[in-house]
Amino acid sequence: MANISITLPKVEKKRLEHLALSYGLSLPELSQRVLESLASEIPEESIEEYKNSKKLLASYKRALRDWKAGRVRSRL
Repeated sequence: MANISITLPKVEKKRLEHLALSYGLSLPELSQRVLESLASEIPEESIEEYKNSKKLLASYKRALRDWKAGRVRSRL
């Protein structure tokens, strides 16, 4: 398993930790579930329906590689 680091303001981190605890999860567990759920909601076969589908697919694959390599920062 790989790790991802996301820089957040302390207030947002505390809010997300509280949300995770309300579901009986740690913040890393909640984050993992959310990201896995989001990834499963994006069907690859529908990408062909978009205008510039090849560029969209290439961008998605780059983003996924960056995410897996931990080169992603998020702002809420």
